[in-house]
Amino acid sequence: MTRLFQPWICLSLLVIAACERPEKTGRHAEEQASPQVTRSAKRQPREALPEPHKPTRATLAEAQAITEPAARARAIAQVAWNALEEDPELAREALGLLAADSPERIALIQHFAMRMADENPDAALEWAGTLESEQESAAARARIALVIAAEDPARAANLLSESGIPGREFDVAIVQVLQRWADKSAPDAAAWVATFPPGGFRKAGIEAVVSQWAASDPQAVFSWLSTLSDESIRGEATLAIAGALGQQTPETRAVWLNAADPRTREQLEQAQPPAE
Repeated sequence: MTRLFQPWICLSLLVIAACERPEKTGRHAEEQASPQVTRSAKRQPREALPEPHKPTRATLAEAQAITEPAARARAIAQVAWNALEEDPELAREALGLLAADSPERIALIQHFAMRMADENPDAALEWAGTLESEQESAAARARIALVIAAEDPARAANLLSESGIPGREFDVAIVQVLQRWADKSAPDAAAWVATFPPGGFRKAGIEAVVSQWAASDPQAVFSWLSTLSDESIRGEATLAIAGALGQQTPETRAVWLNAADPRTREQLEQAQPPAE
């Protein structure tokens, strides 16, 4: 049986960084200062999270027994995080106990997706398609796209456009992917974005590409701008460049404006806020 159809085998590869685990409290120091503390006083409160680094089914059962829903979800998620390296099957079991689309479950899914994509992007995408909801699948694919973008930003951008759900997570992912694509081939990235209909996706994409392109090659971006026959795309691109222009030093702004044709230069100057 191949790993493609057994995505949870990949969990044994997931290693959690120490920064993702809570540090132990100063309980031992307090016990040394107060040697008369009784056994019952030292017992961990029932509503607290399980002890880190000791993932067992007992700790999972303890987490499930927590009565307050939000605290219970956090505790179960903590068991999953702690079990990823030592007991992948327990991590899978804990993830399955979390409510679909819950923040705790989405965070784990995103982490799983990136780690799996590092090993095999196609297997990670196959796994993403098995998740319980469209939101979970989209969250996983957004993280997988970020991994793919390092080598193939065009594929990553297409993946997001086909499977993304509008929202902050999607917006962040598409901007990062397009920025990586602009680093490799800004003309191709700009041409791809320009094929989309008007809307938030195209506007965010054009802004991500042309603002970065202008910073590296203002002459090239203005040459591309002059070839646009669609006035709405040209307007979005001009506004994006104007926004980036406002972040530059006076010397850099002068270089950009000198590279622009008279029409574009006039539009950029009109879009700039008045000097204080």
